[in-house]
Amino acid sequence: MGKDNKTPRSPAGDGSHRPPARERLIAAAARLSAAKGFDGVSVREICKEAGTGINMIHHYFGNKDGLHDAIAARFDESVYVVPLRLLEMPARSRDDLCARLELVIQTTLEACLAERATMMMALREQLQLATLTAFLDRLVKFLEEAQSLGIVRAQVDTSMISGAILDRIINQVQFAPWIKASTGLDIAADAAYRGRWCRSNLDLFLHGLLDSQSGSGSA
Repeated sequence: MGKDNKTPRSPAGDGSHRPPARERLIAAAARLSAAKGFDGVSVREICKEAGTGINMIHHYFGNKDGLHDAIAARFDESVYVVPLRLLEMPARSRDDLCARLELVIQTTLEACLAERATMMMALREQLQLATLTAFLDRLVKFLEEAQSLGIVRAQVDTSMISGAILDRIINQVQFAPWIKASTGLDIAADAAYRGRWCRSNLDLFLHGLLDSQSGSGSA
């Protein structure tokens, strides 16, 4: 058997090309593992799903454990690298904080949607993701820096808010198929709805539900 050096044409025969074998193996393993667990999927199944020879996992990753590590690394790097850059510098003003938080929510959501199968595997396998930890730590620091400037309320628990922001994104992506089936709202395909979702969640985290000008007593 020859190594999968050439990129095969798509089955549709339309002249387009499939991704390289290495990427197909990572994507196939993530899809299958999201449903069955990584230990429940065989090397043969992964290679069949990816359309590669049975020796390709050894060729690219050394063994199945190496493939597991590659999946974790792909999700870690593809989802959180851009948000980390957005949070690198402290907010200069209230408007700057709002704009960057909106971009953080938007880019993280879109990256998780693009890597949904890998995200589902990461959740199922409880993968330890270094960049995820760095992202949460940096988001906490970003909010604490804004607190020190008087932009964010001193009473805000920054670690809880940071976790809640990530929870909202992960839950929306995790349950996207069910939400689409139940309501017809497709956050992956509908850019207008996706933008509305990001803005509404940002507004909730920044301003809450209550009108700051209203009285605290009941009617």
